[in-house]
Amino acid sequence: MRTYVVKSIFGPTLQGEGSLAGRRTLFVRFAGCNAWDGRASSKATSLCPYCDTDFLGGERMSAVDIVERLRAIGRDGDLVTLSGGEPTLQVDSALVDALVGAGFTLAIETNGTKAIPADVRARLHVTLSPKVPRVDVALDDCDDLKVLVPHPNPAITPEAFATFPARSRWVQPVNGVDDLDAASVARAVEAAMSLPGDWRLSMQLHKIARIP
Repeated sequence: MRTYVVKSIFGPTLQGEGSLAGRRTLFVRFAGCNAWDGRASSKATSLCPYCDTDFLGGERMSAVDIVERLRAIGRDGDLVTLSGGEPTLQVDSALVDALVGAGFTLAIETNGTKAIPADVRARLHVTLSPKVPRVDVALDDCDDLKVLVPHPNPAITPEAFATFPARSRWVQPVNGVDDLDAASVARAVEAAMSLPGDWRLSMQLHKIARIP
């Protein structure tokens, strides 16, 4: 039986970012990432020196185990957000089948480095927060495009992703694990105000409202 390495399953809470901000959700946080190994000693030189997530370690779980854990904390029709780490390293059609079959609706948060099969993509709300330049992004499209500002990689800017196919476009400040960084917030506000096109400001509502 296929198993997945899961760092944590938690909720209900509220989604804090992008077009789903404020919506009740359960989270499945997968272990492992291809942008950083999760160890403090390598963080500064990784693709994500600003990462605010603990995804190291984890528990091996089957799709049935994951569904049972979600049912224990959720209710019928809940949104389930698949995050990480990098969830596309593990999420497959079998897991999506199990979650959709259990009555959940699904969203995924990805760095865009791995393609999502068409049959899986059709059943997910996809949030892309790119960690590589556009030329290296493996996705064809997304629902929410979320560009961090200021991104440590100068090739990753709202302008560079201005024509990437997305239903909505967001700029989000680079913040600490628990707190908002005033300088980054100011940069993101300026970007949202000045960029051409329909860019919006995403502010990590869960940190502002201290939602766990």
